Amino acid sequence: MTRLVLASGSVTRLALLRESGVAVEACPAFVDEAGLREAFLREGVGAGEMALRLARAKAEAVALSDGLVIAGDQILVCDGEIFGKAATRAAARGQLLALRGRTHTLPTAVTLYRDGREIWSHVETPCLTMRAFSEAFLDDYLAAEGDALLACVGAYRLEGRGVQLFAAVEGSHDAILGLPRLPLFGALREAGALAT
Repeated sequence: MTRLVLASGSVTRLALLRESGVAVEACPAFVDEAGLREAFLREGVGAGEMALRLARAKAEAVALSDGLVIAGDQILVCDGEIFGKAATRAAARGQLLALRGRTHTLPTAVTLYRDGREIWSHVETPCLTMRAFSEAFLDDYLAAEGDALLACVGAYRLEGRGVQLFAAVEGSHDAILGLPRLPLFGALREAGALAT
């Protein structure tokens, strides 16, 4: 069987794969995401391409000679502004207030590498609209979710109580969680890593 490595420290991405019966090992990629994002912004790179370039950087950082590397990334864009992961709970609160009552996109990229070369990539762009939640709801949400929100772009976890922040969601649930599984599984079958 082909060795599969997820170039990510994301608990959610790893769980999505393992819950689907995919035997994968996690190997977090250490790249300067903030620095790369800033460089891409200076180049005028669009959000979808930026997510894909970040995924590629992660895959290249974990290049294998004996298997396949899966890597992914997401960029949150609201009215032209890019949001990253919040560093503190106060920053998470600020992000959620900035997104409240507004629609944002979440370009999500995944790539597959073999022998240090990309053999497949995919980008999806879900669209999410937050409802005009109260500050009391927000305070309760932040208290309940705690520091787990600091690992999420946009400071929400749609797979948990964060779904209550939203009025509408368009696009693949998997893409919103950070890993469009169905296109990825098709690529893994093509690469001989999953049964056909």
